[in-house]
Amino acid sequence: MADAIAVTDDMVAREFRLQRARGSAVDAITNPLVRRVLEMGARARAAREANGHPISHRDGKLRAANDLD
Repeated sequence: MADAIAVTDDMVAREFRLQRARGSAVDAITNPLVRRVLEMGARARAAREANGHPISHRDGKLRAANDLD
């Protein structure tokens, strides 16, 4: 794998929120199995964002939270 993307806790928490998972983000970060899945999603999202593909849809929750990143 070329240039593996380092995933931070913030990226995992953001992925947890964007996937609209139930429960606490802290519990998801500390649970190794759930964290591994969220890390894969965060890596894929970071790769898409690095390629410059814009997010085509922002739901009302993201707009209300002013989550522009």
